[in-house]
Amino acid sequence: MNRAWFAVSFAPMALLLTACDSTAPHPMQRVNLSATIGPRASLSGPLADLIVTGTGGTVRITSAQVTLSHIRLASDAPCANDTEDETNDADDANDQPEANDQPEANDQPETNDPDEENNDEHDCKVRVEPVLVNLPLDGTTKVVFDALVPAGTYTGLRAKLRDVKVVGVFTDAGGTDHAFTFMSDAEAGVAMNFATPVTVDANTTNLTIDVDVGSWFKDASGAVIDPTNAANQEAIEHAIRASLRAFQDDDHDGDDDHDEGGEGGH
Repeated sequence: MNRAWFAVSFAPMALLLTACDSTAPHPMQRVNLSATIGPRASLSGPLADLIVTGTGGTVRITSAQVTLSHIRLASDAPCANDTEDETNDADDANDQPEANDQPEANDQPETNDPDEENNDEHDCKVRVEPVLVNLPLDGTTKVVFDALVPAGTYTGLRAKLRDVKVVGVFTDAGGTDHAFTFMSDAEAGVAMNFATPVTVDANTTNLTIDVDVGSWFKDASGAVIDPTNAANQEAIEHAIRASLRAFQDDDHDGDDDHDEGGEGGH
């Protein structure tokens, strides 16, 4: 796979969001984009591996990585540089996924992207190469990168998800351990709608992507999905695409700042 990956050890990396504005340019505000996996069901050992339990076995996850690209903020207002984007896209010749940004035949909208085909929505592109994100399995909220974002109100976060890699051990119902490395290079668009629109201003400092890693290897009935069985590849990929949500999280606690109930995660 000749695809450029840019590893991020959760150190801030400056980038620029294209201005999203229906009238005059708005002041740019610096906002962090962070990642979390939501509430932890279990911690084990010094590496704080994530343990997924259910009927039929157990999955211990020791590392999980996802690659996000084409990160955009969604707005009800058109971007000020919509006409410029067509010109600037010609400069992205080395970013091949951009040229193939048409929906794939099997890329049906997931449960978390009801507005995927909303023609009234305007997506403001992020000018950044694909970013490899090491998900924090200890349940903390880690900064992935920071961005300069035009002040305004946004309805959600959009991205392309691809190149998933999970390392761990599957323990079957009989107690036998099976080390595994689950990999997926399937690309899919994900739309994470904010439960409450986020107004970016001088007081907004962080947006968090919550990835429910624990749901990747467990079905709706509570049964653990065996990641060593190739027949489960599609089901796991579907669960991964449906596991992301985003929200304003200025205090970096992994909870939606607009959710007064305070229950973070999924």
